[in-house]
Amino acid sequence: MLTHPLGIDLAHWLIAAVIVFIGSSIQGLSGVGLGLVAAPLLLLTAPQLVPGPLLFISCVISLIAVRRERSALDTRGLGYALAGRLVASLAAASAIGFLPARELGLLFGLAILVGAALSLTPVHIAPTRPALVLAGTLSGFMGTLTSAGMPPMALVYQHASPAVIRTSLSGFLAVGSVFSMSALAMVGRFGLREILLGCFLMLPMWLGYRVSTPLSRRVPRRTLRYIVVCLSGLSGVMLLLKSV
Repeated sequence: MLTHPLGIDLAHWLIAAVIVFIGSSIQGLSGVGLGLVAAPLLLLTAPQLVPGPLLFISCVISLIAVRRERSALDTRGLGYALAGRLVASLAAASAIGFLPARELGLLFGLAILVGAALSLTPVHIAPTRPALVLAGTLSGFMGTLTSAGMPPMALVYQHASPAVIRTSLSGFLAVGSVFSMSALAMVGRFGLREILLGCFLMLPMWLGYRVSTPLSRRVPRRTLRYIVVCLSGLSGVMLLLKSV
């Protein structure tokens, strides 16, 4: 069987490329999706790509997305959320190997499902300062441990305009990914190998993002909100199934 130079057989590598393409298409459309879709599937097919390489390409696609609609970026709100993410990323990276992965997966999954369920009721989750700090903290733990840390932030921003949703979530993911990669590097879990693995995923990531560009201008606000909520709920279900 043919093997990729970095230790992944080519059949699994092609599957990983398709997964990243699909996740990147959804990410470009909604501001979330790459980590939500790709992380659990890559863990099954090419676990070497999670979390480091996936965080790396998530950072790149997020920077591209911010540039596309940078005037809609909620810089004030992101400041509060990123403060929470920084602290949580450092704590999570330091505790990798000591935290009870199964119990945390169950806790994160249930929390996401509760948030998604609340989104379908008259309860309005607004991007207030406390909500953003809490969402950023939860995202820091989840993103560093699983590469899928966006659901808390997605649920907080779900009622914003499509451009604000996409750009603010992308801005948070870009800076948050840097936090998580830096924290992982401090404990020897992110380095040149992870960057190289991420570079080999750049083409499917870019192609997926390009597919999303014309679609992003046509999706109504209500439809985008339901996409964000459904993706968040799906992430919660996947975490629960993985942890059971």
